Amino acid sequence: MRVPSRPVGRGLTFNITPLIDVVFLLNIFFLVATYYITNEPSDPVNLPGATLAESEDDVASRLIVTVRPDGTLSLAGVEISLSDANREISLMMTEHGSEQCELRIRADKETPYRFVEPLLLAAARQGVTRVRYAVVSAAGGN
Repeated sequence: MRVPSRPVGRGLTFNITPLIDVVFLLNIFFLVATYYITNEPSDPVNLPGATLAESEDDVASRLIVTVRPDGTLSLAGVEISLSDANREISLMMTEHGSEQCELRIRADKETPYRFVEPLLLAAARQGVTRVRYAVVSAAGGN
């Protein structure tokens, strides 16, 4: 009597196709999210030049406020008041602490200091220790 032969199984096999699909979709999501974070809308201003401009440091949170020559403030392309800027600075400080926060001021080179000073004072009252000005370096970058 002949014994029927069965194919020998090699254990469990894993189908990793859904895993590859999920990783691919996550890559696309993070690429798109990074694009929108680095290219946030801002008002076009004529930045002042600087011969000793430094490269950017990595900080946890950076608030970029644009000051136009007429004294209006804007955040991410939206016009705000000084009290709105103060509220955004306060929110940033409570979320990240003073060591990981930076206020970046993008002021047109024609902007008088009297329009920048209230923003600096508001940042000082909130405890911001890192304030930088956006400038055009001698190499041509911001």
